[in-house]
Amino acid sequence: MTSTTGLRGPRGTGRGRPPRGSWPSRTAAAPATPAAADRRSLLLATSAVLSVFAVGAAVQTAYVLGAATGDGALWARITANFLAVAVMAVVLAALRVHRQRRRPRVLAGVAAAALVAGSARVAAQVALGVHSSAWDGVLVTELASGTACAVVAGLVGAAFTESQRRLRDEVHEAARARMQIEVALQALQHEEVRVRRAVAEGLHGSLQQRLVLAVARLDRVLDHLEHDRVTEADAELLRVLRADLEDVRVGDVREMSRMLYPEQLEVGMVPAVRTLLGRLPSSIATRLTVPDDVRRLDDPAAPVLTRAERLLAVRVVEEAVTNALRHGGAASLQVGVTLAGDRLAVSVVDDGAGFAADDPAADRRSPESGLARLRERLEIVGGSLDVGSAPGRGTRVEAHVPVRALGS
Repeated sequence: MTSTTGLRGPRGTGRGRPPRGSWPSRTAAAPATPAAADRRSLLLATSAVLSVFAVGAAVQTAYVLGAATGDGALWARITANFLAVAVMAVVLAALRVHRQRRRPRVLAGVAAAALVAGSARVAAQVALGVHSSAWDGVLVTELASGTACAVVAGLVGAAFTESQRRLRDEVHEAARARMQIEVALQALQHEEVRVRRAVAEGLHGSLQQRLVLAVARLDRVLDHLEHDRVTEADAELLRVLRADLEDVRVGDVREMSRMLYPEQLEVGMVPAVRTLLGRLPSSIATRLTVPDDVRRLDDPAAPVLTRAERLLAVRVVEEAVTNALRHGGAASLQVGVTLAGDRLAVSVVDDGAGFAADDPAADRRSPESGLARLRERLEIVGGSLDVGSAPGRGTRVEAHVPVRALGS
């Protein structure tokens, strides 16, 4: 409920009065919980069906008995029957039959409520003078018929409640699926923008500057050639220029290419990870562990892993290795890819500096960090990513990538 405490108007206008010409705010009623909706469906459906039985049985019985004896006690019978309807609803609510998901428990709850309602109906008939208090065959018949009608009404109500519950679950599932699609589309859009920005910054930054410098050097050599003043310094300049262009090719161009698509990924996930580790300095000790069952999934001749699954697994290794070297100063890395059910378990363990789990300044835990983006992408496809670390004890990154072919 919206609170207006503490509003103070001008003197003489009252305290907390809304401005002139404005309407007071109205708070919308809170939506009913699923349990409350199930209870309402069960009680309304059961009461409606049992009310039809109550009126029909009372009229029929009174007509038959009235035609035979001249005394049908119609209103007394209707009163007793509707009392049974009320008792049935109260007992169903007290037993919380609407919360039960298993059919045996629903049947037991409905049967118990029906027996209580049938007994209340018979007691009301005796109290209203419809029958005598003597326990005879008529009362047994009334108890059996009333209980049977209550059971049928309760089962109809339970079936209606179950259908409403399934419809609500389907609506929620459809809404959740739509939300997942929207989140996935947003994540893909953000990832595309991030990659485009990174490539643009690379092209506009170091690559462009180095190419500008190379053009300037070429202009100098060409000027000397035109005036027949080529010297040994010009030859050395050409050699330096060639080395710079090779650096551009190997460094900037290849790095941006890897940013878009890891090297050797078309061959397989394992070759791509091996190539990634092979580019590290020789001073960094690396170890890659891949069992035979994973190699069979990654067999280039008959690959089971899709390109998207391979790319996601390689990105996890790439980001974890980058963080270990850039932020942790690691000297050794252990990479493992195993099969856990229908998922790939990708782990990267380093011996770097590590970080405290509650350190808000840690780059890995930043919302904009690469691991945070990977975690979002993995959660979209049903995977997960966990990071464990402690100061001075290194870091362990473990991701689970669902394999669609194994889950189907």
